[in-house]
Amino acid sequence: MFGLFRRKTYQIDFSEDNKNEFTTLLTEIHEILRDSAYSYQANWKIQILSTVYKEDKEGFINKVISAELLGGAGSVVDVCLEDDTKRRRLETLMNDFLELTIKSGLRHKAVKSRMTRRLND
Repeated sequence: MFGLFRRKTYQIDFSEDNKNEFTTLLTEIHEILRDSAYSYQANWKIQILSTVYKEDKEGFINKVISAELLGGAGSVVDVCLEDDTKRRRLETLMNDFLELTIKSGLRHKAVKSRMTRRLND
C-alpha cells in the first residue's frame, strides 16, 4: 500500500568519534539544564547518553524522536532560560546535537525541523 505503514529504518553510526562528540554535547547540555532547575529535561539527556554508550540504536531513535525532546511546551528544545549567555549556549549545543544526530544517520524530518541552523550537505 505504497509504503504508508512501513516503518523507516535508520542506520545509526556509533563510531568512537561520534560517541565522544555525543558525550561532550549531552554532558554539557545536561549540566546547563540541571543547574537551571530543569531536572526532568536534564534526565532525558542522560537517558539519551545511556543509549549512546550501550549503542542501543532503537532506544536512541525512540529517545530522540520523542515529545520529551522535540515536542512542544516542556520539551528539551523548548526550554527558555532567563540568563542570555546560558540560553544562547544551550541553543548552540542543542543545534550541534541535532546536527550530529543527522550526520550519524538519524535523518528524520522531526529532527531537521527543530534545527535553528541549516545543515550543510
